[in-house]
Amino acid sequence: MKKRDDKVELDKTYKTYKKSVNMTYSQMKKWAENSWSRKASLTRAPVNRNLHLLITPKSQRSRKEIRWAKKTIAFNNRMKKVGKGKPVSKDLPLSKRDISLRNWAWNQNKKIPL
Repeated sequence: MKKRDDKVELDKTYKTYKKSVNMTYSQMKKWAENSWSRKASLTRAPVNRNLHLLITPKSQRSRKEIRWAKKTIAFNNRMKKVGKGKPVSKDLPLSKRDISLRNWAWNQNKKIPL
């Protein structure tokens, strides 16, 4: 692939990624440290990838980051269409869907404290 094509793909993916997430690095980091974040996703990979993407400047992104951003875009687009579901427990007011979305850097309801 030509360098110009890489830049076009990076620009497009970066812009779409920024629209597909609504958490900052510090919000995501705080969420990752919360035990609730471990109640839905099978691994920490989505959390770690998105922490990396949120802190890595666009100018330092490679094909790997483009691939990771596309995973987040696809997951969030799919999961946002799924019904909210029931809270995990009376002590945990989030559904597994909402926990998963937060693990992918989308906070469905920013009114609930991290």
